[in-house]
Amino acid sequence: MPIFWFSLLFFVLILAGLYLFLFCSKVQVQTITISGNQKISSDNLKNIISNNANKKLIGFGNWGIFSKSIFLVNSESIKNEILNLYPEIKTATIEKKFMQEITLQVEERQKFATFCQNENCFDIDNSGVIFEKSQNSGENNLIVRQALNNGDLFLGQQIIQENIMTAIFEIEKNLKDNFQINLTEALLSTQIRLDIKTGESWQIYFDVEEGYDIGLQLTKLNLLLKDEIKPESRQKLQYIDLRFKNRAYYK
Repeated sequence: MPIFWFSLLFFVLILAGLYLFLFCSKVQVQTITISGNQKISSDNLKNIISNNANKKLIGFGNWGIFSKSIFLVNSESIKNEILNLYPEIKTATIEKKFMQEITLQVEERQKFATFCQNENCFDIDNSGVIFEKSQNSGENNLIVRQALNNGDLFLGQQIIQENIMTAIFEIEKNLKDNFQINLTEALLSTQIRLDIKTGESWQIYFDVEEGYDIGLQLTKLNLLLKDEIKPESRQKLQYIDLRFKNRAYYK
């Protein structure tokens, strides 16, 4: 007889635990807070979280027993859905604030340049990901291209390696800060060669092979532009080639 009552008590405790875990009002998601977004609608992001949080436990069609227990919320699943639906979002951080709130902090991608392939142009961020159709023809923007055949392009694709984008950023900053020279185009002509076209119409050739020091190449470039190639001489300059370790060539 004691075994029966013990078993019954154990069964009741399990039911009570399941109720508290699944249906207690104190653990149902009530508040969804979105921050960090500027382009993406907060309502759209809230809908994704709300739909994921509202779990059908049993049922068919529109009928069923649902729970919005915060314990059932799969943060990783929500994060992946948001990142897949919105390439404009770089990172998404989801936090459960027990017992009834979910917060979403997003970081949207910022345009660094315009990536163009044939007639198609896209905004590209500093990590090399294309995330939005370009809203202009590229005028007054740095254009990034690559000679390699990319095939079909899709938003959210990393089309240029991040280390190449870092090199482009360093080159642009160096020329603008030290010589007031703007860049108009960066062409990855091979996997290890980067051709930079300046606003003065002459070009610079860099070696971007992994492990090759872009800082050393910039040092050689700075010495040339300060000591040998004066501003008035740059009008006739065609190119500067920095791909050789021992010296730089120019014409």
